[in-house]
Amino acid sequence: MGTALKTTKKPLHSLLLKLREDLLTSARGEPDALATSVQSPDTVEFATKTAEQDVTVAAANLRRRTLKEVENALRRVTRGTYGTCEMCSGEIPANRLKAIPWARFCLACEEQRTRN
Repeated sequence: MGTALKTTKKPLHSLLLKLREDLLTSARGEPDALATSVQSPDTVEFATKTAEQDVTVAAANLRRRTLKEVENALRRVTRGTYGTCEMCSGEIPANRLKAIPWARFCLACEEQRTRN
């Protein structure tokens, strides 16, 4: 593991823990938001409520996927593999991890994955 990553690992670990807590906190309100009735005799109001609920569902799905990635990153920290690309086994640059703390791939491998 490079020196730059070693010096940023502890703050990134703290950031991952904070992200996980924030995601869990926001997920606690999901059941209430999803339980809101979309029934309405007014077509416009019904459409608005339905659209709002669709956005809520999409946000909840994104939150769950991000939470899963954050938890996987925390497991990699525990295993000592955090900051190592899962494709090429190279070091993920510290700047990439600062931008996306749960990154699993270096930029070159991520670009290759998205092209395929």
